[in-house]
Amino acid sequence: MSIASQSPGTWTADASLQSPRPRVTLGLSIAFGLATLLLTRHAQVPGLSSLTAPFALLILLCTLRVSSVTLAVLPMLLYCCISLVVSVFLGNEVSVGLRFLVITIATLVAFGVRSQPVSPAWALFPVALQAVSIAILSLTLSVMQDPLMGGAVRAYAITSDWGDVYTLDGLYYRVQVIGNALIPLLFAVCLWQPPSRLRRWGLAMAVLGLLAAGNLTYFLMAGLAVFLRFKAYFYTHTRTWLTVFSLLGVVAVANSDVGISSVTRKFDGAGSSMGVRFDQIDAVVRATDTFPAAVLTGAGLGSRFPNGRINDYSDSLYIELQALFVGYQLGLIGAAIYGATLLYCARRTLNRQGRLIFWLYMLSGISNPYILDTNQIIATMLLVHLFPLNPRRSGPMATAAGASALAAPPPSPSPTSGSPAA
Repeated sequence: MSIASQSPGTWTADASLQSPRPRVTLGLSIAFGLATLLLTRHAQVPGLSSLTAPFALLILLCTLRVSSVTLAVLPMLLYCCISLVVSVFLGNEVSVGLRFLVITIATLVAFGVRSQPVSPAWALFPVALQAVSIAILSLTLSVMQDPLMGGAVRAYAITSDWGDVYTLDGLYYRVQVIGNALIPLLFAVCLWQPPSRLRRWGLAMAVLGLLAAGNLTYFLMAGLAVFLRFKAYFYTHTRTWLTVFSLLGVVAVANSDVGISSVTRKFDGAGSSMGVRFDQIDAVVRATDTFPAAVLTGAGLGSRFPNGRINDYSDSLYIELQALFVGYQLGLIGAAIYGATLLYCARRTLNRQGRLIFWLYMLSGISNPYILDTNQIIATMLLVHLFPLNPRRSGPMATAAGASALAAPPPSPSPTSGSPAA
């Protein structure tokens, strides 16, 4: 950023506001890079699993500032503490209750970090590596066309608690393993970054990862993100977009049998993808039928998820509908307080692009066990650093956009403007 030559009556920007602090930028970028590395690799490397949440909380505590945003979390904290006490009184484990309390509150407190400049390339590089890795695995299994090899890979992934690797048609292998939760975040962040070579590479790797993951919610999120990002272009180039959508429609019709078959299998039987989710909803409905007051107050923070008709969830800390799990513990009152606090914190800390990306990220995990966990804490903090609402209030120069705002001179007899940032 350059500032025009100064005259005696010209306002001069403070040097601390003109350039970010390199050590802070480098330190935070490396810290987030390590955090995302832990989130994507902790299941594969023995001993790292116990470090994931503590390291995320360490970043949170080191960058936290007391503000109206952090104080807004107090009602939710009070409600969670009362819920935990009642839960322990009812016989639930204290350790499980404390775990859910810390994670739930941390997902809100994460908005209270002091915004600082962070390199998205360094911070999200392990996520890009994850996207490429699962894409290579998916493509390899598709090319090999060896059912025995595919079965062995799937068995290894399941027994190692990495996730699942499967195919419905023998051609397209879906690699749904731990670490995929941040790939939609990588896609959205790259989508809203200024044009550059790194952005193009990041988008390409994110798209490969989304295709390899094969998660329907990811596809819906990605399609909505593209529409929101380029809707202005859509309005000015309607003919081009109509042509693209028409071609996509023709392709969809030509492959309708495959698409219908895939969707049908998702709903086919109690053990199918959607069948398990319906089983979880049914489990909550039956549990609240026996104790109607739990609908409002919840079963207590740390309560185990009730068993379904086909699955035993008693030892599970994560289920496919994780939001339902936490909602079952907190009840409608607690869920309402959490939702209101989340809305308030997002509006007070993130700019418009940041809020869009955050809600898109939440959409990508709403039917998956990828929200209300450490992934969401890291994603929230990273978005506050990359897309702050008010860089002047929360950090010296959190974004390039903030840089231009900080460099803009106040009214004076002979003002000079700083060069606009991309």
